[in-house]
Amino acid sequence: MSDDTLGPRLRIVGIICVERVIVAVRDLAASCENWRRAGFAVANHENEFDRAGIRIARIAAGAVEIDLCAMHSAESESPLAEHLREATSNDNGGGIVGWVWGVKGASTADERQSGRGRARESILLPGLSEPAIEAAMLSSGLPGVVTAAAPTTLDIESRRQSLSRVCGSNANSVDYLEHIVVMTPVLEDALAAHEAIGVPCKRIREVGNGARQAFFKLEQTVLEIVGPARGRPGCWGLALMCSDIVRAVATVRAGGLQATQPKLAIQGGQIARIVEPLDGVAIAFMQSGPRRDD
Repeated sequence: MSDDTLGPRLRIVGIICVERVIVAVRDLAASCENWRRAGFAVANHENEFDRAGIRIARIAAGAVEIDLCAMHSAESESPLAEHLREATSNDNGGGIVGWVWGVKGASTADERQSGRGRARESILLPGLSEPAIEAAMLSSGLPGVVTAAAPTTLDIESRRQSLSRVCGSNANSVDYLEHIVVMTPVLEDALAAHEAIGVPCKRIREVGNGARQAFFKLEQTVLEIVGPARGRPGCWGLALMCSDIVRAVATVRAGGLQATQPKLAIQGGQIARIVEPLDGVAIAFMQSGPRRDD
């Protein structure tokens, strides 16, 4: 399909996954150390990616990459630059900017859009089977959220193994990204935007006071969009599935950070949280278990 409302002219032949999450940080070295204290394996300094005035450090959450992105040039012309500046100017000093869809077979047209005079926008990001990938910017339908799409040639297990080789193993036992939580003012706009790019809603749940949760699932990752947002719209946090949640909590505390005790989760299993967000990112650890009724 191709649709000018998507931003660039992009022909989509099947979104299959959330390929990576983009996190804005002010000081990359300090942020890397902070995430390491929480038990995440961050790729070595020599594996940092530096293009277009943006430096990126990489973390693996199973087959999904988490990119810590810092500006180091005020003259950066990357379409991502303005979003990083905005995210790092808030009181939290950063936060989730958005994500990249992994697309099985995608082609982009460099020609200008008819009647708009605007060339395709794309961002350069570190790759797995190649040094860099080009992700074409999309309109997310979510205020405060940036999305892009990039071709994905590797299956989920190959991506997992490749990221593990680049980043190493997480000391907190995080196996994969289970959940991204997003707040939006108009849920219907988000539903329409995702339907338009072939990502249908799996379920809608009433949560009270007029708010609803919409759930989308790609591979192991659930995208949870909540609306109407009562605060600042945008990505709120990540829930990460662990093989050992007790170990995750112990690792965080050994790193000098605070974490809650594991407790039963509404959806089943156990959940615990890092008390203070990491670079503005709320982090929850989960461990699977029998489902509970709503």
